[in-house]
Amino acid sequence: MIHRRRHPEWMIACLALSPILAVSACSMKVMKPTSGDSAREREARLAEENRELKDRNAGLQARIDELTADRPAAGEIPEAARPRLVAMAISPSSVVESGPVGDDRSTLVLRLAPRDDRGRFMQVVGSLEVRAVSVPETGDPALIASVDFDPLAVREAWRGGILGSGYVFELELDRATDQLPPTIDVVTIFREATSGRTLREESPVAVEVGSDP
Repeated sequence: MIHRRRHPEWMIACLALSPILAVSACSMKVMKPTSGDSAREREARLAEENRELKDRNAGLQARIDELTADRPAAGEIPEAARPRLVAMAISPSSVVESGPVGDDRSTLVLRLAPRDDRGRFMQVVGSLEVRAVSVPETGDPALIASVDFDPLAVREAWRGGILGSGYVFELELDRATDQLPPTIDVVTIFREATSGRTLREESPVAVEVGSDP
């Protein structure tokens, strides 16, 4: 009878090595995080937070733009709220007044009524040119007055009262009323200081008939 010889020392050695190999295999699969990994994670997290903040700010700015789109900037006056001068009309009450008896001069009392685009009186800022021309029935027209008023003079010419408001200018003419036709032609050119616009008006003005001494 043949007995197989056992090798208990080899078996014991194999059994002893098995746990060591198993532990070695497990320890090779586990990698501890390094400082480089932590830095990359923080960088990625910060980048994501930055993107979120930018998106949020963009949304808030869009909302602000939407809310303020129809509102004027602080201190800005909407164009519709600004009075717009459309006429510097020569009032029918303008007249050429006679001077003292024997005086060869007369005075043009020129009344102007500036109006805005709603037909209301408005005060103005600018300069004014006035030209008065005598057009007799026979003979050539003659320039009898040419006066320029600066913005300060225009401002000082403003008058207000029960009968209304307007601007009154007095111009001395080099002829007496009895040397003038029944009416003279008056031309005004107003230059608005704020806009640079020019408004021209022309109208006949009655000559006052002097009474006999």
